[in-house]
Amino acid sequence: MEQVRQIIEGALASGQNILDEYHSKKVLAAYDVPVVSERLTADLPGALDAAGKLGFPVVLKVCGSAVAHKTELNLVETNIATPEALENAFNRLRPAAEEAKAAILVQKMVSGKRELVLGMSRDPVFGPCVMLGLGGIFTEVLSDVSFRVAPIDPDDAREMMSELKASRLLGPFRGMAAVDTEVLARCLVSLGRLAVEHPEIKEIDINPAMIEDGRPVAVDALVVLAKAESAPDEAPSKEKLHKLFSPGSVAVIGASSTPGKSGNDVVKNILANDFAGELFLVNPRGGEILGKKVYKSIAELPEGIDQAIIILPAKANPQTIRDCKARGIGTVVMAAGGFAEVDDSGLALQQETLEAIRETGVRALGPNTSGHISTPANYTSSFFPLGPIPKGTVSYIAQTGNFATHTMRYIMSAEHYGVARVIGMGNKLDIEESELLEYLTEDPETLAIFMYLESIKYPRRFLKAASLAARKKPLIMLKGGASPEGAGAAVAHTAALAADDRIIDGALKQAGVVRIYKYSQLFQVAKALSRMPLPKGNRVSFSAPSGAMLVCLTDLCRRELDLQVPQFAEHTRERLQDISPPYIRMRNPVDIWPAATVSGVEFAYGEAIAAGLADPNIDAVVSVLMLTDETGIPSYDFLVDLARKYPDKPLYITFSGQKEHMETAKAYLEPRGIPTFHLIEEAFEVLDILCRCQKGLNRPV
Repeated sequence: MEQVRQIIEGALASGQNILDEYHSKKVLAAYDVPVVSERLTADLPGALDAAGKLGFPVVLKVCGSAVAHKTELNLVETNIATPEALENAFNRLRPAAEEAKAAILVQKMVSGKRELVLGMSRDPVFGPCVMLGLGGIFTEVLSDVSFRVAPIDPDDAREMMSELKASRLLGPFRGMAAVDTEVLARCLVSLGRLAVEHPEIKEIDINPAMIEDGRPVAVDALVVLAKAESAPDEAPSKEKLHKLFSPGSVAVIGASSTPGKSGNDVVKNILANDFAGELFLVNPRGGEILGKKVYKSIAELPEGIDQAIIILPAKANPQTIRDCKARGIGTVVMAAGGFAEVDDSGLALQQETLEAIRETGVRALGPNTSGHISTPANYTSSFFPLGPIPKGTVSYIAQTGNFATHTMRYIMSAEHYGVARVIGMGNKLDIEESELLEYLTEDPETLAIFMYLESIKYPRRFLKAASLAARKKPLIMLKGGASPEGAGAAVAHTAALAADDRIIDGALKQAGVVRIYKYSQLFQVAKALSRMPLPKGNRVSFSAPSGAMLVCLTDLCRRELDLQVPQFAEHTRERLQDISPPYIRMRNPVDIWPAATVSGVEFAYGEAIAAGLADPNIDAVVSVLMLTDETGIPSYDFLVDLARKYPDKPLYITFSGQKEHMETAKAYLEPRGIPTFHLIEEAFEVLDILCRCQKGLNRPV
């Protein structure tokens, strides 16, 4: 370790920001990363002596801090088998070495055919990140890589290996031994340690790490240095959020008597949800709004109100926050837009508002927020017309206003489930996702957490909070704004490959967060979780009235999703065979229509679903109901009865046939606890997401 410190300090003191290959590998070797045997020399006799000690064949390279990407510059000679060939190679490389004021590196020729790239780069959001990928000259083209935020543990490293598209190359291949994954995991863990213990290291690039006799060996390496940067900011400790979600008293500042205005709708929402606390309204005109007395100013309010909803123009917010604090109001919700999301003047106003928050110490949601919902407290600060909000067990943290507005209306009117907490963070000057996640993790009313984020304010705190949350409750996130821009020009492969979205993806997997990519899944998955148990595993049975559907859905499960379609237990198969015509052989998945033509639609479907729910090889059941006037419409009660009889396994229903019957079935089944999906694939996609949640709950501590 002392040698590493001396190498780094010596390079920086001489104005050097790139370590040459020889010293880069000295640093790696000190951290237990296997490196190729090599010698550094300045002349031909030294090269011949080194080759004699290493043993032919050898490799010659120009080695200097100003020489990167040597292969592209034709500064490497490989597979040198004799002293004469070495002399010729040395004489060819010597002019380039002299011009670059570099030495010649003599290496033992590594015979492995598989190449990996290992590295570390410092992401501006998450800090140091470790990378593993398929190496060689096509590294950037193939872009088969995986990232994790440092420090990492061996489990993280093994996950990285499994995520590579070419992960099968790590196993035994065409007579080659399997890669020693324990050694590879140790290398990745060591890169994370190097990053944490030496903040002056900006990037590390090992390309290639050749696999020789199953063991990864660093054949080429590059370490890039820079002035040590401070770690990403962590959120300061603040007063907890109890009064945000369970206020005993609320003031609406900017209440309005005009229907359709925000200051009127927010009051209607509070009253419609039977808020049991005290409600105070403020408007300079005074009088009465919706049967409630109106105070003309904040100064007239009684002291010690828990929360204020500020429905005022943006420019009024800083002083209003100070006025609220003067009356003892400790929590505010700022609805107005017109801050940093608009222009430079809005940015200045946002800074002024932030100074008021810091000066007063109030807890603030927003600005530019549509408010929040807390059904356990029968309360909402949303100014969008919602009316009574159904109670449920899922909660949302959203960097958008629509979950407390029109998406909430859709959930209420179309998806038949309720919510516990919904928070639109707005510009999150104070209250942000990490703190909210910590709160919801401990919230007994929240059994599952859904997030939509476009940015992460305190990345390290967020990952800690998410890692804890994902072990306690399903944690599902849609990340908006991910883009490949961000790597820019880079000296090392690692940084060039570290596009923002790859880092985010690795960080979320590392924390156990289940990432989704479709907006609609934020409520489709929530509906399934609200109505059915989490599947204990990924083994699914499904029935459909079409062989083509069974084929396509099986392909979907196996190729695109991580769902298994196992064989039934023999007694299950025999049971289904007994109700079917002899010309069809019953199995999983179930071609149900022949049985339906013989025994009736309701009986056949009921038997198929019951068989799957009772089978020990099955964790979840999906049924595709065919609903047409000609083939008959079942009563649907048999599905409700089956769900109640087998409460430990999820049952999802999807459809084929006439749309009006699908709508009727949905309206009947979902209020009775059975989630439905109009598009057949959606049920399987939801099941796959929830199986990943189950894995997150079982992650080792």
